[in-house]
Amino acid sequence: MKVQAIILSKGVAEIGEINVDSPSGDEVLIETRACGICMGDVYAFQGKLPGGRAMGHEGVGIVAEVGEKVENVNCGEKVTTLGGPAFAQLYKTSCRNVAKVPDDVEDLACWISEPLACVVNGIRGSEIQIGDSVGVIGCGYMGVLLIQAMPKGIMSNLIAVDIRNEPLNLARRFGAGFAFNSKEVNVVTEVFDVLNGRADVVIEASGAPGTLYLATEMVRDGGKLVIFGRHVIDERVPTEKWHTKGLRVLNIAPAFSANFNEDFHDSVKLLRKGIFDQRPLITHRFSYRDAETAFKVASEKTAGYIKGVITF
Repeated sequence: MKVQAIILSKGVAEIGEINVDSPSGDEVLIETRACGICMGDVYAFQGKLPGGRAMGHEGVGIVAEVGEKVENVNCGEKVTTLGGPAFAQLYKTSCRNVAKVPDDVEDLACWISEPLACVVNGIRGSEIQIGDSVGVIGCGYMGVLLIQAMPKGIMSNLIAVDIRNEPLNLARRFGAGFAFNSKEVNVVTEVFDVLNGRADVVIEASGAPGTLYLATEMVRDGGKLVIFGRHVIDERVPTEKWHTKGLRVLNIAPAFSANFNEDFHDSVKLLRKGIFDQRPLITHRFSYRDAETAFKVASEKTAGYIKGVITF
């Protein structure tokens, strides 16, 4: 069947048509209600990644049809998913990539879960130990989700760093003991003062050019530097300091995970438990008919923007 979808290319987010077949086997057909705008989608709009196709992988919606082997969900149920393209009126994914949303949930946008799976993977991969001091650079959407999911009960300190005060306030709200604006203070000096040294683990969650240098200065000798943010354009990194400081440098992307599907289902469990709270993070909502405006706002990160969602 033909359905409307958002086609992304450099500087363009236009409505086109794609074909979506009926589900078979273990497939589930989803009637889209919302799909989060990922930075990968934004990079396609900016021309930094290939476009020219329907995208979107942070979908949530209503089960429209199921294949003959599907047993875990039924038509009419609310679900959050992996897969796509979910910037479309309908999309298909495997039943393994589908989790039920509680019946009483009305705001489905707050149940997009693929980013939460990335966070679960990030926390697992960072292997935070009892007594660790941890720094998070970048307190946008993904950075604050990381802070929400941190095992704060076993950590000695949690430090948040950003260039904007509003997300730093959110970081404090969700458990950061210290929050520093890198435009206003020397973060390395401040971290050294509050810790009487450097952090055991530093997670770079902004993807901004140059932040890996700051992360390198913040982490102690023999500590862990976690590259969590997506650095879509190749850049120079301080390999000499990484060597002399004996750092363990981890590149935690979805492909790092031993089982990203398990990360997804565990993230939904945390969402049900209230560990994740996306209500203050989803700041902008756009109808799919206003896709170009949505991607311009997401690309420019206008004042107050943390996370945008496309609704259908």
